[in-house]
Amino acid sequence: MFERFGRLLEEDKVYLDLSCTFEDICGILGADSASFGRYVMEQVGMTGDEVLEVYRSGGRGGRK
Repeated sequence: MFERFGRLLEEDKVYLDLSCTFEDICGILGADSASFGRYVMEQVGMTGDEVLEVYRSGGRGGRK
C-alpha cells in the first residue's frame, strides 16, 4: 500500500489538487487513515499531511 501511496504522489501527482487531503488519499487506497498514518510516520518520520506539504512545496523529505 505504501508503494501505491508513492505512485499517487509521484505519478498521479494528487498533491497538486490543493483540496486533496491525506484522508482523501487513504480513501482512494481503501486504507484506514489512522493506521496508515502511523505507518507513514514510521516510514518517513512525517504525518501524511506533512508529506503532502513537502510535495506541494517542491521538496522531497523523509526517509525512503
